[in-house]
Amino acid sequence: MNTKNNQRTRLSKMMLKNALLDLLREKGSITKISVRELCEKAELNRSTFYAHYGEPKQLLTEVEDELLEATGEHLRRIGAENDSGAYKFLLSFLQYVRANDKPFRILLIDSADPSFRSRFMQQAGLHFIQNLDLTFLGSSEQFIDAYLLNGSTGVILQWIRSGYEAKEEAICSLLFSLNRNALENLPELLK
Repeated sequence: MNTKNNQRTRLSKMMLKNALLDLLREKGSITKISVRELCEKAELNRSTFYAHYGEPKQLLTEVEDELLEATGEHLRRIGAENDSGAYKFLLSFLQYVRANDKPFRILLIDSADPSFRSRFMQQAGLHFIQNLDLTFLGSSEQFIDAYLLNGSTGVILQWIRSGYEAKEEAICSLLFSLNRNALENLPELLK
């Protein structure tokens, strides 16, 4: 393939993705965004859009998939560091979220696609369980996992909503403290 065309394609797609995120921030829903609006915002013609996508929902799916992949890659990379430890792993994740605020805020908080939040947190949760070697004995494992992941997710989402009022280190310490206290005080029946 022609390198110039590849660069042009990447640039066009990037412009469409940025335009989509801006319009999602304004309108809140993919169903309220037309191809015409996307193209005007991206300063591209409609034929460029249709050369890559059939409808705005396809573009949103690509943006979501790319964010999932990039986050997964980041979590794999920091998980591969042998001495990173649980605190550094979580801290690096929080720093990554803050550094990539725009897509996280729009896709997780503003809920352009409510199913995305579920997909994202499920993927992140699996990485945390694998990389932090979280294991619980007994039949209550599924309940403990659900509580820790959903509670931690809630804290992280509130942190984003607050405009990152607290520093990453404070949120990391809070999560470790809350989860440690919850695990230490498990009723004997669940152990």
